Formats: sequence, structure tokens, C-alpha cells
Amino acid sequence: MRANLHVGWPQRPADGGATGRARRRVRQAAGVLALANALVYGLIGAGIARVTSDAQGDTSFLWVFGLTAGTAFLLGAILLWAFDRRLLWWLGAAFQVFAIVAYVGVAPQRVPPFEAWGLSLKVAQGVLLVALLHLALTQGASWRASRRARVG
Repeated sequence: MRANLHVGWPQRPADGGATGRARRRVRQAAGVLALANALVYGLIGAGIARVTSDAQGDTSFLWVFGLTAGTAFLLGAILLWAFDRRLLWWLGAAFQVFAIVAYVGVAPQRVPPFEAWGLSLKVAQGVLLVALLHLALTQGASWRASRRARVG
């Protein structure tokens, strides 16, 4: 490692080592899953992907729901690609649990209770939940974490 001439602390390798590369791959894959979820929620909001067979369904509710959920997943994808912060991954994991539990909780009130789009989203969200838990529970590649390991 070379020393940072400004502060005198060693700099971590630019690639973050093997662990950093593996974390980056998990973050990139999770970001793609979040982006895919955002796209499907956008399709649901636009009425292109039908999630109910009720012809009298409230399309304004689906539009707001799709826009809100799609925006949340788009923001999640951006955060996954831009940052490696444990708190963000815990919050993202909590959001996934909420989304999955809410879907199962609302299902009995819908016709049909479960449909292909919703089940596909929940599978993708389950995989995303596992990736977020992995990121949250393993050592991050942040500067402070690497500095603490060197100093302490």
C-alpha cells in the first residue's frame, strides 16, 4: 500500500481487493433486481401489467401505487450502485420485508388473491432481501471501516 502524502495514512487498493469486488458484484446484481422491480411496478401503475381481474378496479390507486413503489425501487437501485453503507442495507431489507408482508396481507381482499406479476415481484424481492442482508451483515468496504481495521 502507498501512503497518502496529505495525511500519512495508507490508502486502500483502488479495486478494494477481492472482498470489495465481491461486494460490488452483489451490489450491482441487487441494483439490477431493484431496477427490474421498479420497471414492473411502473408497468402495473401504467395499467400495462394487470394484477387484478376486477374490471371496475380503481385505476388511479394503481397508478399512484405503481408510481410510488416504482420510485422507491428506482431510488434503491441508485443507492445500491452509489454507496456501500450498512444502514442503507438494513433499511432496504426492512422495506423488502414490509413489501412482502403487505402483499400477503392484502391478497385475500383482491381478485385473484395471487397473480403472476405479484408472485414474480415477491420472488425478486426475496432474492433482493437476501442480498441486502448479506451486505448488511458482512464487513463493508467503506473508508471508515477499513481505517478502523487498520488502526484498532
